[in-house]
Amino acid sequence: MTASTLMIVPPPQARKGIALMILAMALVPMIDVFAKQLALQGLSALQIIFMRMLWGTLLLIPILIWARRHQPAASRPGRPLTTLLLGLFSLGAGGFFFASLRWLSIADTLAMSFVQPLFVTLMSRYLLKERVDALRWIALAVGFGATLMIVRPGSGAFHPASLLALASGACMAAYAIVVRAGAGRQSALTVTFQTHAVAALLALPLMLVLWQPPSPDQWLTGLSLALFGLAGQYMIIRAYDYCEASILAPLSYTEIVTSTLVSWWFFRQVPDAWTFAGVAILIGCAIAVTRRA
Repeated sequence: MTASTLMIVPPPQARKGIALMILAMALVPMIDVFAKQLALQGLSALQIIFMRMLWGTLLLIPILIWARRHQPAASRPGRPLTTLLLGLFSLGAGGFFFASLRWLSIADTLAMSFVQPLFVTLMSRYLLKERVDALRWIALAVGFGATLMIVRPGSGAFHPASLLALASGACMAAYAIVVRAGAGRQSALTVTFQTHAVAALLALPLMLVLWQPPSPDQWLTGLSLALFGLAGQYMIIRAYDYCEASILAPLSYTEIVTSTLVSWWFFRQVPDAWTFAGVAILIGCAIAVTRRA
């Protein structure tokens, strides 16, 4: 038996995709660090997500103008209803997530939002009419049990903000379903820009009531949040250009490692053993669902 039969080394292109995904998962938790800092300073979750979407829209405008000149097909607008739903679910996912950060650690909030793959499977069955076999239903049931292990309703460890994190996971799943339903009709750049712009417009009326004038430092924090978000999203998109989805999907769960590290480094918060156990089960269920796709 040769060494080549003992270990399968991914080709150079695939290694690029793997490296980009791991780097993205290292950067993405910084979004939550900046958002938590703004939340602890008294800004509402809706204002934080509005600032992120506003900055993101402004940063993407010159890129979209360039793309329209050089790649007209890449900037083709989407259907109005699809665009509205993408903005709405993105606003909900970010708003609920950032709201929960005021009371929960970054790692705990992320752990609860890991129900997203389970929600995606459930929604794909009833909204997209995709086939869900028995093993995937079992994975959903086990994943629900793991979610209860993390949230622990009725115990002293339960915090109502946990429900906000779960709602964020549901919105993320709905966003993924809308993207999947319109797959191939728009470029990633167009989807990203329209998501940011529509989410900012939807939040704008509420800003008339909730707006608190940010300090210059808070504006810069909002800009940093948007930059890390766009960089992470770009790296994820590019990773899928280089590597198969089945290889990259499990790597997205390395985010729980980096989130735990930044949660401890910036806020001295670490999940307990029950949360780690629940996350491990959720990851296993999500991988099982992905492998059966």
